Amino acid sequence: MTGNYRIECIPNISTADPDILERIAEGISSIAEVKLHFIDPGLSANRTVFTYTGPAHAVFQASERMIELALERIDMTTHQGVHPRMGAVDVCPFVLLDDEKYAHDLIKAVDHFAALMGSKGLPIYCYEHSARQPERKNLALVRKGQYEGLAARFTGGDLPDEGPKTWSKEVAKFGATAMGVRPLMVAFNVNLAGDTKENLLIKAKHIAGLIRERDGGLPGVKSIGWYIPDLDVVQVSCNLTKPTEAGVCDVFKRVQELATTLECQAPDSELIGCIPASQFDQCTAQNLGLGRFKPFTAHRILQID
Repeated sequence: MTGNYRIECIPNISTADPDILERIAEGISSIAEVKLHFIDPGLSANRTVFTYTGPAHAVFQASERMIELALERIDMTTHQGVHPRMGAVDVCPFVLLDDEKYAHDLIKAVDHFAALMGSKGLPIYCYEHSARQPERKNLALVRKGQYEGLAARFTGGDLPDEGPKTWSKEVAKFGATAMGVRPLMVAFNVNLAGDTKENLLIKAKHIAGLIRERDGGLPGVKSIGWYIPDLDVVQVSCNLTKPTEAGVCDVFKRVQELATTLECQAPDSELIGCIPASQFDQCTAQNLGLGRFKPFTAHRILQID
């Protein structure tokens, strides 16, 4: 599990509790050579995205510490939030930042890390490039049924790839984690305005259906429409899984066009976590209206190829 190639880890933790987040941040930052770029909590989602990078061996050490701290402090039996989730550490993706010649090494290293975390009691479903079953490549399918459906999945034989295979009080507390190697992805939400919340939510869901790849929309776009109570905003929430083909500038422009046809507006947007500098080749952060809810600063821009 050693390696000097650079990787990124972007775990999604099922809490927005500032005390827990501080402890996890301290744990990640305590590992030499690891840079914690950003912590992005969402109150209504009750979910936080961490972004950190470094040499592979160091990032795995930081991830082990992150998982230990999250499992000590998060109880999924009482968790509520608007975002789909199935565990305390809901998703733990690893992204290669160096030459593709290291791709196989990273997949092997993540397999080893998943086995290690599984041996410590964490149920893990391997997804994306690490998927061991074809149907588990897609995160949405891995997380289908969410936390509330996990017990039935265990009893029905839809078991994790690593970790416990029997439902118990301990497993109920942790839930399960989706872990794997995936390509670079951008989490990007476009805000809607100009109508009632109820109408905007209908329109957001309609726009999401038009732009998502699986329904014939933009390449690599996964999207849903939702309302975020703590921000009092309706959004078209997107994961851009092929950002070099359909990036934030493309998605923002398309959502604005569709919003106009539906007699509403898409005045600005929200970035979750960090973004590669290359995403601003066709537009600027100002063009996208970033920074309405959280300051958009240079440390959120990753200088990677």
